[in-house]
Amino acid sequence: MPRTARCFFLFRLLAAWICLVCLLTAQAALAQTPGPGPAAPDVAASPGEPGVSDIPGGPDMSAGADAQAAPAVVAASGKDTPGRSNGLPGGPWSLPGTPAALDMPRSATLAVPPEFLAALPAAVIKNEAFAPFAAYVQGVSLLRAGRFQEAATALAAASAHPLAGFLARDAALLAGYAHEAAGGAAVARTFYEKWLAAGPENSLTPTVLVRLGATAAAVGDFSAARDALQRLCLSRPWTGQAKSASALARELFAAGRSDWNPDAPHVALAQAERAIDALRPDAAGPILDRLASAPGEKDVARLDYLRGKVDFAKRRTDEALARFRGVRARFPSSPIAPWAAYHEARCLWRKTDPESARLMETLLRGLVDDPAVEVRAREVSTRHLMLLLTEQGRLAEALAAADVLAGLGKGGDLAEQARGLSGVLCFALGRMEAATSRLSEYLREYPKSDWAPGARYWLGRTRGAVGDDDGAAACHLGNMALCKNTYYGLRSASQLQALANPGRVNPASVQPFLYPQGTQAAPQPPASPSCPGATPATSPGARPPGLQAMQERAAVLDASGMPEMAELDLAFLAASAPADAELALAHIRLATRLFRLGPATATARRTFGDCLLCGDPARFGPLAAALYPRRHTAAIRAALAGSDVSEDLILGLIRQESFFNAQVVSSAGAVGLMQLVPQTAANMAARLGIKPYSAKLLTDPATNIRLGVEYYKMRHAQYGNPEHTLCSYNAGAGKLAVWMQGIGNLEPDLFVEFIPYEETRDYVRKVLTNAMFYERLPKED
Repeated sequence: MPRTARCFFLFRLLAAWICLVCLLTAQAALAQTPGPGPAAPDVAASPGEPGVSDIPGGPDMSAGADAQAAPAVVAASGKDTPGRSNGLPGGPWSLPGTPAALDMPRSATLAVPPEFLAALPAAVIKNEAFAPFAAYVQGVSLLRAGRFQEAATALAAASAHPLAGFLARDAALLAGYAHEAAGGAAVARTFYEKWLAAGPENSLTPTVLVRLGATAAAVGDFSAARDALQRLCLSRPWTGQAKSASALARELFAAGRSDWNPDAPHVALAQAERAIDALRPDAAGPILDRLASAPGEKDVARLDYLRGKVDFAKRRTDEALARFRGVRARFPSSPIAPWAAYHEARCLWRKTDPESARLMETLLRGLVDDPAVEVRAREVSTRHLMLLLTEQGRLAEALAAADVLAGLGKGGDLAEQARGLSGVLCFALGRMEAATSRLSEYLREYPKSDWAPGARYWLGRTRGAVGDDDGAAACHLGNMALCKNTYYGLRSASQLQALANPGRVNPASVQPFLYPQGTQAAPQPPASPSCPGATPATSPGARPPGLQAMQERAAVLDASGMPEMAELDLAFLAASAPADAELALAHIRLATRLFRLGPATATARRTFGDCLLCGDPARFGPLAAALYPRRHTAAIRAALAGSDVSEDLILGLIRQESFFNAQVVSSAGAVGLMQLVPQTAANMAARLGIKPYSAKLLTDPATNIRLGVEYYKMRHAQYGNPEHTLCSYNAGAGKLAVWMQGIGNLEPDLFVEFIPYEETRDYVRKVLTNAMFYERLPKED
């Protein structure tokens, strides 16, 4: 055996021996768990002292349902214990009393089968990438058992290992916990800082920030403590961790160690507004109550105004309306009064009666026409006026409002929206010369806008309307070159087909139109879309050895009954090597199998973005099967029998609603594939004569599809086309009735463009895009 190979083998053997010793140590810690009986006293454990495990009798990293009392995390002694040094007492900012109460990363909550644990030493010999995994498993077990110093050592090793992958960040957090529990606040702080620097914010960020603040305070770095606590309190004031951070910040301020007072009125106002903006009205209410009861002068107008916003966010529309009217009546000269008027108009927009619409228009025109009102309030008011007039079909007046908004915005997002919509309004009004000018100018000014394909589509429609078939085809070909698989690209394909079929245009002889002359920094079509199979698959030998080792680790984890852990591994690897198509596909397949559409889509866009945007759907291959699955087609066809509703439309609807996850339940209580509200489903069951019926049947795919399709067919029979039907599905029949009265006579494309609710407009476009894309994919039997 060559010397290098012999050394490599001995290194692997040594790693496996260390792994075995580590696992035996962890299992020994678990073996000290007392059997069933009275819970152990909740006393603090000294650093490194084994306590009562919360995972009795097994290697599962998740807490068992029959868990016994766990050891206290905060050390009973040690000058460096957070909250107990530098003259600060313990408090709600201290580590939780037991390991089971710690906020754990998802990887630490996933079960590791005992048989896999037993095979880990052999796995390390075969693949070095299992060494950090073994250290992580060991560290989690020791942490849960209360052996903090040993846990810190194992977790630090796992975090530092070059093949740790996604575990590096998770291990850093847990190493911070272990060091802090063992009395090492200074070292713990470095791990918390490492975690923050290692990736974007997520649900663990509040915990890490309060731990960083506590450890920084423990070592006397009060400036760093203030920054961490302030960041948490102002960014996520609705969290329990923010309450703990406020308590510590209050302690530091009272002791003269920080100049930031978390109880200052302006801080409370900022927290309440942040909670409202983040759609957390339940958290904003108590903050406002605390501010109202505090001594000293208060801005009563602003307090009442914010309470109105809380009511509005909770959909207590009448209560919000009364509050905003009260602010305007009691404080007419307050700077907040125009904003109260604007939000009063928003309340009225939720109603469907003509009188509410008339009052809304009066309020908005008063704000738009008053030069004393600050510009931002006039901008948002003009935007709502423009949308109100559009939904009422008063298109010429909506165009005038759009021109006002374009002038007020001075280049901002609202001005951009106004300039785009004004071009479509001109088209709808038959002012084709103005439409051409405005849409061309929009493309020149905003070539990178998400709506640039929309401007190009409507420019093509405008040219076609005046008989310029070649000019129309050029615009639609431009969309197909840049984004043919998007909503506007697919609509352009339909328009181009309509132009080519009668022989009016030969697309092969037309040069695609992308942007007007003089457009700067405009995106260009990709030279060759990177679809799966377009390039030879990456062979294992072509990958860097470390990447290949981690990919093999993920495959073993999946095959060993740990697909969730494997998905986390592959997500990290696919992001690290975006050019590796095979690695990306492995992650996409596994993520969609687990119904994790968000991570799967992120990987697909990163590696196959050009393909998804403008590749040939026939060449999508495994990408299509993962991202656009055709599931439950027999049940869909049976439910659609005798109907003119498209199978592809129902597939697109299910993809948007649940991504084919039959067990999903929304926060609003909608259930299953087609996200049916139980009462609606019960009505459809009665309509179809399904007996016996129970809401539990909604997680059965065939039943959910049967009821959901029946509901869709009923709405479709009422409205006649998918655009109107999908609107009612999302926004409700009441609001659709208002839109039908104003713009229901417009062609479907214009109707979708003029839907004033952004959420509904995006929903309709997404479902229609899904349906159009399914139409272009190869059919399966």
